[in-house]
Amino acid sequence: MNVQEYIDNGLVESYVLGISTPEEKEEMELLLKASPELRTELQSVERTLHRLLQEDAVPPPLELRARTLTPYNWADANPQEPPGGKKANYTFINIAPNQNDYITVHRMWKWIFFAAFLLFKFCLFLAIYFYFKYRQVEDRQQEREKVRREMQQQSAGQYTPAR
Repeated sequence: MNVQEYIDNGLVESYVLGISTPEEKEEMELLLKASPELRTELQSVERTLHRLLQEDAVPPPLELRARTLTPYNWADANPQEPPGGKKANYTFINIAPNQNDYITVHRMWKWIFFAAFLLFKFCLFLAIYFYFKYRQVEDRQQEREKVRREMQQQSAGQYTPAR
């Protein structure tokens, strides 16, 4: 395919708009290096698209720019008083790193963590205590069941003592 066919097929326009396939893009970049005629056409298409976009552009209202940039006007950067007569109120926070190797926590949180720790320990104690109580009840039930079976066998006359 020669250079004129690329121009006529609209491949230059698709390259400028960024809608060409990766293969077409690679091929166009190779041809742009080799062909000054194609580079000229590419620049012409770019200028035409830019002009068309500028013709259809609608400028935003001036107050929109002022409203948008208001949060970024720092008091030190602009010594003039802002419109409306109000002075900006900025609070700067010192974020210098702490020189210690540990994290400081508010005193109230220390007590809350301590109380939560004690509550956890108490719950753990209760869980262990009731687990062992449950095991005792289970052992007693097994003993009772064993005695009941022995009594049934004895009453049936098939009693054989366990050794």
